Amino acid sequence: MRHLINFWVIFSGVVVLGGAVVAIVREINRRRLQFLHEKAAFLSELHQELECNPAITRAVTLLKGSDIEHRLGRFLTSEVQVLSELEQGLKNDLDALFKVLNRIAHAVSIAKILTRDETEAFSWYFRLIQHHPILAGYFYNSGFLDLWDYAQSLLERGEVEG
Repeated sequence: MRHLINFWVIFSGVVVLGGAVVAIVREINRRRLQFLHEKAAFLSELHQELECNPAITRAVTLLKGSDIEHRLGRFLTSEVQVLSELEQGLKNDLDALFKVLNRIAHAVSIAKILTRDETEAFSWYFRLIQHHPILAGYFYNSGFLDLWDYAQSLLERGEVEG
C-alpha cells in the first residue's frame, strides 16, 4: 500500500511539473512569436519611411549631388548663421533621414533587437553618408553618434570582407 501511495505522489508531482514546463514553453514561444512580429513591423516601418517619405528622398538626392561638401559645410556647421528657407528645408530633410538611420543603428548596436544581416537592406543609406566625412562633426554635435559609429563599423567591415 505504501508503494502505491508513493507512486501516486511521484506521478502527481511529475504531472504537475510537466504541466508547468509545458506552460512555460508555451509562454516563451508566444513571446518569441510576438517579438518576431514586432521586429518585422519595425523593419517594415523603417523601410516604408525610407522609401516613401519625400523629405528623405530629397535628402538622398542632395547627398548624391555634386559639390555636396561645400553645401553641407554651409548649413550643417555648428556656428550660428542665418539660413535661407531652402537651406533650412534641406537641413530638415537631412535630419529626417538621419533620425531614421539613427533608429536603425540604435536597434543594432545598442538595443540589439536587430542583427546586421537584418539591416543589410538599409546598408546603401549608410554607405551614402560614409562618403561625407563632414557629417562626423554634425553627428557628434547633434546626437547622432550611434549612426556615425554604425556607419563606420559597416565601412570597416566592408574593408575586411572586401
